[in-house]
Formats: sequence, C-alpha cells, structure tokens
Amino acid sequence: MSFPILSSRAALGLAAAIGAFALPFGASAQQAAAPAEPPAAWLKICNTNPQNNQEACILTQELRAETGAPIASMSIQMGVEPGKYGIGVMVPLGFILPPGITLSIDGQKAGQAQFAICVPQSQQQPSACVARALVDDKFIAALKKGNKLSLVLTSPQNKPIPIELTLAGFSKAFDGPGLDRAAAEAQRQQLSEALQKSAQEARQKLIEQQQKEIGNAPN
Repeated sequence: MSFPILSSRAALGLAAAIGAFALPFGASAQQAAAPAEPPAAWLKICNTNPQNNQEACILTQELRAETGAPIASMSIQMGVEPGKYGIGVMVPLGFILPPGITLSIDGQKAGQAQFAICVPQSQQQPSACVARALVDDKFIAALKKGNKLSLVLTSPQNKPIPIELTLAGFSKAFDGPGLDRAAAEAQRQQLSEALQKSAQEARQKLIEQQQKEIGNAPN
C-alpha cells in the first residue's frame, strides 16, 4: 500500500478530497450500493505464535479513494497486556508532526496518537507517517458504541484535517473470530471492488441528475 507524499497545498485539500472521493463503508457506500450488504470495513486478522501457542489478533481498516489510492489506515493490536491495546495509524506525509493525531469518536476526543516514524516509499515500505497510542477497555467500548471515528491531523497551515472511519461492524469484528491472512486479503479485494462499484454508481446518479436538471431548465 503506497501513500502519496503531500505538499502543503495538497494537505490543505485532503479534507475536500476525502469528502468528494472517499466512500467509507457504513456511510456513503451503503447509500450508493445495491441492497446487498457491503463487505465489513473492519478486518480481524489472527495468527498463532509458534513459541507460546497463543493467538495474536489485529483489527484493521483501510480508507481508500474511489480510484483505489490509500488515504489512511488504522490498526488495533489485541493482547498487548490485559486491558490494553496498541493503536497504529498510517497517514500520508505532509502534516505537522508534534500535535500528533487526535482520535475522536462521534465528535468527542477519546485519545491521542503520537507520530513515531515517517518513511519514504520503497519496495518494502509505503511512503507514510505512523502514529501510535496505547488505549484501554474504555476506548474500545466507545468504539463499539460509536458511529464514526475521526483521525484529526494538523496541516502545515495549522488547520485541523479530519479523516473519518466508519465504526459500522466494529463490535462484530472485535468480538468475532479472526481471519487468516489469505482470507483477509480476499476480503480486502472484495472491499476494494465494492468501493469502486459504489463510487461508479454514485457518480452515474450525479451525472443523470445533472442531465435531468439541464433538460428541465427553461430555454
């Protein structure tokens, strides 16, 4: 997954781009898609540690534009220690780092992630900045009850730029069984295809509406 390196101007325009092109499942994608239930946005991936035979699981969600380009991703590592969970957030380069990323649930600040490292694009790594935080059961409970998680970054002009992730399906994914990596990759592909289809349908409806308005306009 490769993230773009944002200039100052591009960072300022990211919020508008998200509103125009990003269709997180559980919100716009559900409205534009067919009646069939869309794939879950949150994936729970589990592996067994061969050294201690204990299961380790991570919940992830990737937010992509209709073109398939990544906007952001968030992961929650389970089993860090009793009642504690590791948060990892990956976003494009181009934001002010000291403020970190505010984690807001339905408009209420619930946590703060601090940037740990930024890496350029390579064959092994995407160009991105990674922020981390340690949260507790209270934060997870708020995610389960919430509708929207906002990752609020700071632009070079010191303006807040929120990136929104849906919490639809989070509780089910968190409490449910995990997928192995092969199954998770297949579901990611299904998500990507459903997102592109939903975006195309929404764009077509907009074109048809505009054509209808033009046709009804007085001469």
